[in-house]
Amino acid sequence: MTAVSRRVLAILFSSCVLSSAFVGTADAATTPSPATGVRVSATASTATISWKPAAGAVSYRVCLQEYADQSPCARLSSRSTATSVTFRSLAPTSGTDFYVVVHSYRGTARAATFRQGFNLASAAPSAPTGVVNTVSTRSVKTTWDAATDAKDYDVCLTTSRDTTTCVQRSPRSATRTATFSGLVPTSSTDYYVRVYAHNASGSTGSALHGFNLPVGTIASSTMVRESGTSKVRARWAASVNAEQYELQFGTNPSMTTGLKSYIVTNPSATLTRLTLGTTFHYRVRGLNGVVKGTWTTPTKFRMASDPTNVVVATYNLCGQDKCVSKSNGMKKWSTRKAYAGRIARGTGAGIIATQESHDKDTRFGTELPGYALGEYYSAKSLFYSTAKYEKLRSGIITLNSTERKYAVWVQLRDRTTRTMFLVVDAHLQPYKGRTKDRMREAQTKKLISDLARANPNKYPVIYAGDFNSNKSNADQSRYPGGYDAPLKVFTAAGIPDAFDVGRTKVNATWNSANQAINPPLRHSDHVDHIYVDAAIKVVQFKVIVSLSGSSYAKPFATDHNPVRATVVVPGH
Repeated sequence: MTAVSRRVLAILFSSCVLSSAFVGTADAATTPSPATGVRVSATASTATISWKPAAGAVSYRVCLQEYADQSPCARLSSRSTATSVTFRSLAPTSGTDFYVVVHSYRGTARAATFRQGFNLASAAPSAPTGVVNTVSTRSVKTTWDAATDAKDYDVCLTTSRDTTTCVQRSPRSATRTATFSGLVPTSSTDYYVRVYAHNASGSTGSALHGFNLPVGTIASSTMVRESGTSKVRARWAASVNAEQYELQFGTNPSMTTGLKSYIVTNPSATLTRLTLGTTFHYRVRGLNGVVKGTWTTPTKFRMASDPTNVVVATYNLCGQDKCVSKSNGMKKWSTRKAYAGRIARGTGAGIIATQESHDKDTRFGTELPGYALGEYYSAKSLFYSTAKYEKLRSGIITLNSTERKYAVWVQLRDRTTRTMFLVVDAHLQPYKGRTKDRMREAQTKKLISDLARANPNKYPVIYAGDFNSNKSNADQSRYPGGYDAPLKVFTAAGIPDAFDVGRTKVNATWNSANQAINPPLRHSDHVDHIYVDAAIKVVQFKVIVSLSGSSYAKPFATDHNPVRATVVVPGH
């Protein structure tokens, strides 16, 4: 019922006297007076009726009617001396909600007031529900469901759940949508909205609904290793609305293994102590509170290893005593083993390739504490320092099965620089002459091609061993048609001899095959070689000789001198 209608009814009720307003008794002198000052205090579901005491009345009773002249009363209070009554659990009716008549009693006599109409108080609207925030980069559109008894709405936008101060407020409107623009990220949750429903009786607010602005995509990123360190510097394009960034590393492109995440506030990061020589995949995304942006596409990045200094030696041990003869007077291996071990350890090499070192009877590893056997086959034993290197894999190459010529190889990783490389231990066909040279040529080609298949990542390779060939093979006066076959094949493949490219050479004139004779042969003829890939820099080439004056010291450890190369293997 409207306020105007209520005023009209009040005037009508105050100006009209109903015929039943007063009922007398046979004895007028004992009839109480009607109650006066009747007041109704109504809420949305209750009504409290109060009045002034009536002359001659000893008790009262209140009749509540839903329409005029309703009989019996819709609600009737008990007789009481109290001058007020409260009715509860009331609900609006059509027209005037209720009429009230107060009866005064004295014995059986009674008097009644004029019938007085009233309406229950209108309820404030219910709280809006179904609030939805549709967020874009710089704005939000808020919608909600209709609230019961709401006349219109407005929306308050705040930056904190603990404040009622609106940074923006929508105009009051009957429509159930509001849009706010010009938004930027704030600390924590960016914004909160509360929708208010209004009517003449009051306002009711919804629950707070927080939201964060969406995070934009990252257009580009770079990763660069700081030279000479294990640091990398990552940079990426700033992302719209990002308060922080998550940089993530993984060890596979699908980013499911070895994951490490870093949270930073700027679009850059410096990471330390990453493992050198390792391939990573990384991605980055922006963060705005609980809102996470889209990851960039995982990008492959290799943490380049540092160049590493490698000292490698090749040493033919004659461990099966094939070189021992009455003419050279060499001792048996059981006697020579300790001499050879002392010489090998004295080379300072971290990698030692030995030939004619049968595992069962030579057992040269017992002379090399701190070394492990990287690979062995057919009297070729390849040892490496476990303090300097870790073995990754190894293998055997058949050079000529009929001639029983083989090579062994091992892939190592420097424990400090993390640089990986391969070392080969080969022993080619012996004896001079064109026929043997051709066999050595075929064996060298097989060595290079088979190792290439075993090395798909093209790590640098060091080829060490007894190649049974030198420049004297090409002495036509002695060996018509002869040639240095390994040198020819390696040169064609772009793989130089350390002897030829070494920055310095030490004892280079001493032949590597000492033949267990004095005086020493000094023609720079070396059957023992160390060939290296072109990317490897040779710092020094050295023939290790044990001398007594200008002669070889006796007894001979073997009929070969160790050949040593100090090289720098590039990082990768």
